[in-house]
Amino acid sequence: MADKRWITADTTFEEIAESYPYLISPLLEMGIKVIVCGDVQWGTLGEEAEKLGLNIDEVLEKLNRIVEENGGPQRSISLNIGSDSGSNGSKEDKK
Repeated sequence: MADKRWITADTTFEEIAESYPYLISPLLEMGIKVIVCGDVQWGTLGEEAEKLGLNIDEVLEKLNRIVEENGGPQRSISLNIGSDSGSNGSKEDKK
């Protein structure tokens, strides 16, 4: 594995959902739910791994390998719900 550790035990589920959405499925396969009832789960990856009795080092190794293969973080979704709603950033909104 590369020296870069994108994901750590302190990585929040919100960060995973926002920056690494391609990890949601592999995490689910490991028994870790990122999205619960349509909302991002609270807490960190390390906290959830401990609750589930998973070896965090193995989980991190797998996830960081996947991130490396995918070229790092991707900002494909944003969870900034309610911030400046109604504005889409167009010139019309700035008048």
